[in-house]
Amino acid sequence: MSKKSRADSAQSRPTFAADAARLPWLALLLEMYHTTDQGVAQGIRQAERQGRRLACARGCAACCRSHSDIPVYPLELAGIAWFAVEQLGGAEREKVRQQLAQHKDIASCPFLVDEACAIHPLRPMACRHFNVFDRACAEGEDAFHTRRGDVLTPVAFHKDKALALMLRHHEVPTEAERKARVADGSVHRLAQSLREVRWENLALRMQG
Repeated sequence: MSKKSRADSAQSRPTFAADAARLPWLALLLEMYHTTDQGVAQGIRQAERQGRRLACARGCAACCRSHSDIPVYPLELAGIAWFAVEQLGGAEREKVRQQLAQHKDIASCPFLVDEACAIHPLRPMACRHFNVFDRACAEGEDAFHTRRGDVLTPVAFHKDKALALMLRHHEVPTEAERKARVADGSVHRLAQSLREVRWENLALRMQG
């Protein structure tokens, strides 16, 4: 994959038009992710112009096994549940369902299947932002803590815009108030660790 196509693919917009028309919260989440991906693509382009090389690629899933502090917001959890229940099928669906049911006993993210993210179009902002340059993560390494300089710093404009969009779901009434909650960091109180979610409940929904 060329450098240009890497950046372009980072901002490709997920399209679930019929579902987004039926579920207003999903349309908002997809807009939030599109804004996030635009910022990621811009950050990658800026780094590559400085001579950096994106090390992340399909099949590299070290971060899906090593990260224990991935924040996920309520709107993102709704999107993950929707995608798992309504979009996954076949053997991949059953594998994810089993891993969700046993998530407390496995070390990796329960959505990791065959070294790829089974919910990739609806993966959380934190996963979208995590891009490593020049050298792929070693097994068990969290590059954010071991070599922060090699990890993409999200473009603040796009990150803050995405978080403010999310706050519309929480009925924060004005744009000024949404921006204030992003600026003072209180928006992050909504998040919980992906590893601490009660995924067994989603496994039951997928089965039923």
